[in-house]
Amino acid sequence: MSHEGTPVSDASTSSAAHNQGVPQAPTLHTLVREGRSFSGHERNCCFLNLDGSKFADVSAISGFDFPDDGRAVAQCDWDFDGDVDLWITNRSGPQVRFLRNDLASPNHFLTIRLEGKTCNRDAIGARVELTLSNPQSALLPRETGPSPKLIKTSRAGEGYLAQSSKWLHFGLGAATEIEQVVVRWPGGEEEVFGGMKVDRHYRIVQHSGKARMWTPPERKVPLEPSELLEPNSTARARVVSAARLPMLPLDYETFDGQKRWLEQVATGQPVLVNLWASWCQPCLRELRELAQREAELREAGVVVVALSVDRLDTEKTTAPTAAPGLLKNVGYTGRAGWATAATAEKLQMVRDFLFDIHQPMSVPTSLLIDSAGRLAVLYRGPISVDQLLTDVAQLPDLTSSPAALPFAGRWHTPRKRLNPHNLVWQLVDLGYLDETVAYIAKNKKLLENHYDMPKLLVLVGNGLLARGEAILAMSYYREALKIEVNYGEAQNNLAWVLSTHPDESIRDGEEALRLITTAVKVRSGKASSLLDTLAAAYAEEKQFEQAIAAAKQAIEFAKSGGQYELAKRIERRLQLYEAAQPYRDE
Repeated sequence: MSHEGTPVSDASTSSAAHNQGVPQAPTLHTLVREGRSFSGHERNCCFLNLDGSKFADVSAISGFDFPDDGRAVAQCDWDFDGDVDLWITNRSGPQVRFLRNDLASPNHFLTIRLEGKTCNRDAIGARVELTLSNPQSALLPRETGPSPKLIKTSRAGEGYLAQSSKWLHFGLGAATEIEQVVVRWPGGEEEVFGGMKVDRHYRIVQHSGKARMWTPPERKVPLEPSELLEPNSTARARVVSAARLPMLPLDYETFDGQKRWLEQVATGQPVLVNLWASWCQPCLRELRELAQREAELREAGVVVVALSVDRLDTEKTTAPTAAPGLLKNVGYTGRAGWATAATAEKLQMVRDFLFDIHQPMSVPTSLLIDSAGRLAVLYRGPISVDQLLTDVAQLPDLTSSPAALPFAGRWHTPRKRLNPHNLVWQLVDLGYLDETVAYIAKNKKLLENHYDMPKLLVLVGNGLLARGEAILAMSYYREALKIEVNYGEAQNNLAWVLSTHPDESIRDGEEALRLITTAVKVRSGKASSLLDTLAAAYAEEKQFEQAIAAAKQAIEFAKSGGQYELAKRIERRLQLYEAAQPYRDE
């Protein structure tokens, strides 16, 4: 029995504490990454216009009601038979559908293609008005008075990444005579054309003064329906990472209960992290081969760390203590231990970040990490030791090899390193603050190029401050201000610590007042939190009249913005200022 593809853990949710104020991932992005339906499997709809007064739902009878995640509908008369056919694009498979309109009808049509000369060539923005001489049509209101007009506008774009045909299609119903066609070109110029016949195609060139009849060519490439087939399952895969993403700090627990960090056990050497389970027979065969060829692996300089996921899967019947004995039975004597929930969650984060889609990791799964601590290869399913040895030998050039490309080719420009900013943001969001601090320190040059780096630094600083590490938190606020001099959140938070910290050696009212005054000036002084900090800074400098004025203004803004709890806290601080006392944060 094969256990390939069995989930290790689902890291889409986490019990780790969230830092307050951390924005959550957009719901739409979450749906995309989890491969879920945007529409909730709601079927497509099609409505038929009845005499211009109401619509009938013909979704089912027309064959239009597919349960696809539709993104756009593009209209065209593909076969030039006078009716509108549809191209539909979907997020899910099939990504493209073609719906040919073969409904027999006695109704008439007219199609027009515009070409601009003094305006844009495709005449985007042009308005075409068609007037019928005998408008007795099942599709038009039957009424007396001036002849009705049919109006079309030439436009670009029909939904997401879609463009309808630039032929403007007019359905004429039973009408057989056209009185005139008026084209209002972009810019306001107007031309009138007469003598046009129904059931024809015309090309109109700006300033030509004449509509020329056009005969469509015969389609030489027929469209044939195809069968939608599901892709074959990929129980085994080898993915060479062109990104060489620096790995997140990974820890595991040895079988005797000791905590180990991966970088501690293999400093400066390639590492193969192997996830396995005692109930997974392919895993045991893989471990046996790794044990039998241990000498070759040691000579190649690669360290193997086999991590059992038994403790993470409570649905299996294998005793959680079976792992050490099974390793002994297969002859494996290398480094081993338990994969913790944190280990699995961080590995899942890395996998999701690289592939931008969430799928629970399975066993066996292995990751080859190079000597610089960067992910080089991800293996899904049992690993081939021969392939592993080849990959280890080629590590310096592996990312530029054909195996690292999604298709045949070669690099023509220097590759940009993948910026792991969003991965680090998720790391701190899930409560891994120490790992975040270590990762930023090690990969600062790579991360600092991201436009949102100041926001990340402030986020980490807030986490450090919340657990009492004010000095280290301040260093992160200062780093953010080095990147963006007037970054308001960093100015505000740093000034707050400098104004209110209980430790006198940390406080600096003069610097706090300079920082927060600049922040208030840049933002026109209308943020209650900024004014609250300004009041605290004034109080620290013993300028209590100014502190009272700022606090009252902060209370007013907080109440007007519905921030009643904040207003109450500022009111308590105001009482201190009125008693000529500064505020000290607890």
